Amino acid sequence: MKLSIRSADGIKLPVLDRRVHTIPEDHLDGRSLFGDSVSLESGMHYDRSISGDTNASFSRGMYSGTVNHSGKPNGKGVMQFNDGSVYDGEWRNSVMTGRGTCTFSDGLTEYSGEWKNGNPDGQGCFMYPNGDRYDGLWKNGKMDGHGVYVFQNSEIYDGGWKLNKPHGYGRFVYRGGNIYDGQWRYGKREGNGILTYTNGDEFAGEFSDDKKDGLGVYRRAIGELEIAVYNDYLHSTGVRFSTDRKKAWTLNNDGSCQVTSMINAETFRENTSIISPFLAHYIHEYC
Repeated sequence: MKLSIRSADGIKLPVLDRRVHTIPEDHLDGRSLFGDSVSLESGMHYDRSISGDTNASFSRGMYSGTVNHSGKPNGKGVMQFNDGSVYDGEWRNSVMTGRGTCTFSDGLTEYSGEWKNGNPDGQGCFMYPNGDRYDGLWKNGKMDGHGVYVFQNSEIYDGGWKLNKPHGYGRFVYRGGNIYDGQWRYGKREGNGILTYTNGDEFAGEFSDDKKDGLGVYRRAIGELEIAVYNDYLHSTGVRFSTDRKKAWTLNNDGSCQVTSMINAETFRENTSIISPFLAHYIHEYC
């Protein structure tokens, strides 16, 4: 589930192959539509003027539970679909609406939670056949709102979702131990964020299209500090401070560096704080 690339500073950067599993459309398409016809079990009689419990056969499967005056599932009931899947929960006029659990025909895929108009909608948990699990908010059958997605390889994303993709603020814990805290846009790191590496190094700054791209601060575990304009695939341009903050170097985009005055370095640092309130806060807190 994860690839890696190497940045100019030699640190492996996590690049997630975000194959977040979603609910197959054929699992839900038409599942709540059974038509008006109902066939009762042999020997049973149904008075459509009276609602209540019944066992009935529909074109999509066998239903056991309460029905309304029109003979449609309404209230609490269990539908055993022809394909082997089972829904046990609440209904409204033959549509899965309310709380319920649907176990799909493979016996491994399961959604338990709130439904609306035949789709997961509200709070719910979906178990995928490969071992992935999503627990959070849904809208019209798609992950939407805050939720936690646990991958079968132990990686975890906890944050906002939109149309089945990480969106807004979120925290991703990678299998190797690296952690990203920050902004996302439809499945990619986009905006301000902090990437913490297992070796103790940390990058705080701007991301675009899932890569470091723009002003940022790289804080090394040994104490050195770099403030520069970053790109995942190019050397950064900016300044570097020594561990004791008594020496400074200018960083060039060709990978070279040369000693510079502390006045020049501090000016670059101050300008960075003016340009980026996010980095101003980070520099004040940690640098």
